[in-house]
Amino acid sequence: MFRNNRFPWAPVDTELIAFGTGAAVFKLGWKSGAKVLRIYRKSLGKSASGLLEMAEYYKKNYDTVLAWYGGSLDLVLPMEFLVVQGLPLVGPVAASLQPYVQAEKQDLFDDFSDDEFVRLLKANPFVRDQFIFFAEQTMCQWRERKLCYDFVGRENIVLVKQGGGYRLKIVDVGIFKFDIPEHNLPEKIAQIQQRIQRLTYLDQLAKGV
Repeated sequence: MFRNNRFPWAPVDTELIAFGTGAAVFKLGWKSGAKVLRIYRKSLGKSASGLLEMAEYYKKNYDTVLAWYGGSLDLVLPMEFLVVQGLPLVGPVAASLQPYVQAEKQDLFDDFSDDEFVRLLKANPFVRDQFIFFAEQTMCQWRERKLCYDFVGRENIVLVKQGGGYRLKIVDVGIFKFDIPEHNLPEKIAQIQQRIQRLTYLDQLAKGV
């Protein structure tokens, strides 16, 4: 990816750590700290203006998620958006950079039973506050049927273990848009609805902790 020095940084260690329908995700090993580089697949083959529009599209998603969940509870990892030289023979691509979380990460929905999660909230009052805020915001979005944070993907939102405590972090900033036909597939709606139901149940448990 960087053998011809076309990236705007000196060559660094690069490791593919995830690959989905929307992006290929790499870990960049900078001396100042590891970063996560996302290469957005939908930007492949775009013109210069198309690449800038694509980068702006993802930045707008990030700004929307930040508006929903940002603030003193520190839920959203920072992200920067750019256009860089892509893979050989592909040309430039839209991409994003964010800090790499150097800690144990567990998916909020897939890696905990209800009882395990409630015990964790009891032991971590700040995480409890983070989760209740996240749950209330997300359920409100779902009820309004306009835009909703897309939290179905693996490790889109994670619990990060640092030292003896935890923090809730939003890693990916995908948005489910009700007015886009390809988003409104029955299986997708069913997945989100199932998670909303669990989110509602966990929110009730969290408020009783």
